Amino acid sequence: MDILLLTDKNNFFGQTRKPWVSIDTQKFISNLANYGIKCKVSTFPLVAVNKEIPSKEIIFYHFSQKENLRYFIKDVAEVLNQLNNKLVPSIDLLRSHENKGYQELLKKVRKVSSPVGYYISSIEDIHYLDIQFPIVVKTIDGSNGKGVFLCKNIHDVYKYLKRFRGTNIPEKLDLLRRRYFRRKKNYPEYPDYNNYKDYLEYKEYITKDIRFAVQEYIPEQEFDYRVLAIYDKYYIIKRHTRAGDFRASGAKKFDINFEIDNKLLSSAEQFKNAFPDTPYLSMDIIYDNRDNSYKLLEFQALHFGINVIVKNDGYFIKKNGKWEKVYKQNAFEDELAYGLAKYLGVSA
Repeated sequence: MDILLLTDKNNFFGQTRKPWVSIDTQKFISNLANYGIKCKVSTFPLVAVNKEIPSKEIIFYHFSQKENLRYFIKDVAEVLNQLNNKLVPSIDLLRSHENKGYQELLKKVRKVSSPVGYYISSIEDIHYLDIQFPIVVKTIDGSNGKGVFLCKNIHDVYKYLKRFRGTNIPEKLDLLRRRYFRRKKNYPEYPDYNNYKDYLEYKEYITKDIRFAVQEYIPEQEFDYRVLAIYDKYYIIKRHTRAGDFRASGAKKFDINFEIDNKLLSSAEQFKNAFPDTPYLSMDIIYDNRDNSYKLLEFQALHFGINVIVKNDGYFIKKNGKWEKVYKQNAFEDELAYGLAKYLGVSA
C-alpha cells in the first residue's frame, strides 16, 4: 500500500515532548514499511505553490499549534479534500484542532455523551443559552488549562473575557471623531442615513469580540482522565486538580497506577467509535456522579500530548469482549505506525 506523508519543512511532523519537537519521521516511515506501507513524502509548502498536488491518494499529514501554520495547513487540506484525496485524519478532525467551539458542534453531530455545550460568537449571545450558572467558559484555542474560566454569573463572563474585546487607541480616536467632529452628511440614495446611527453601527462593526465555547459545570470534581486511543489500544492517566482550582488540565498532577473502571474504558471506546475518521483520538473524559456516566470534555485527533504513552507502563485492549491490560512500553513512532496500519486495514 502506498500513502503520501505530508510534513512541514525538514520532515517536521509534530509533536513529541513539546509542540515544537518533531517525531522521528524517518523511524515512523521505517515502521510503516514493516507493515508493507510505502511512504512518499512531500510538504504542505510544496503543495501550496503547485509543485506537487496529489489527487485520489491516501494522505497522512501533520497538524500544528503555530497559528500561521495551523490556518495554512487547514486551507491546503481543504483543497486536497476537494481533490478526492482520503485525508487521515479527516478534514472535520483537522477543523476541530485548537477549536473547542467546532468540537462542541461536532460532538452534537456525532451524538457523543458530553456536558451541555455551545459555540458562541460574542458575549451578548450568551443570553440565548438555556444553561444554568455556574458555567465553564473556554477560549477557542489554548491548552494546559489556559483560557478556561469558571463563571458563577454573567458578570464573571464579562470580567474574564473583557481582555479579548474592545478597540485599540487609533480606533477609539476615530470613534471619537465620528461621534463629535463629523459634519452632517446626507446621501440621496440612502435617505435613512444619519451620522449618529452610522456611528453606532460602525462602533459595533469594529469592536473586537471573541468566539468561545460554553460548557455546563459538573461540580465536585477532583480529577478527570486523559485517554489516548491508538486504534484499539487505550492509554489512560488520571489527572488531578490543584487545591482551589477546578481544572485538571495543566495541573501536572497525574496518576498512572490506579484502579480502572471498565465502564470508563467502554465509554472511551464509544467516544472513539463516534470518530471513525481517525486512527487516534486523545480524549479528556470526566465522570458525572449526577447520572453515573462518563462524558467527553474535549478531543484531538493528532498533535496531542504524549505523556499518556511515554510515562505509562502499558495499555488496555479488548479481547474476546473483555478489557485486558498489556504491560508494554513502545516508542511513540511505533504506536503511530501501528494505529495508522490498523486503520488502513493492514497488519504485520
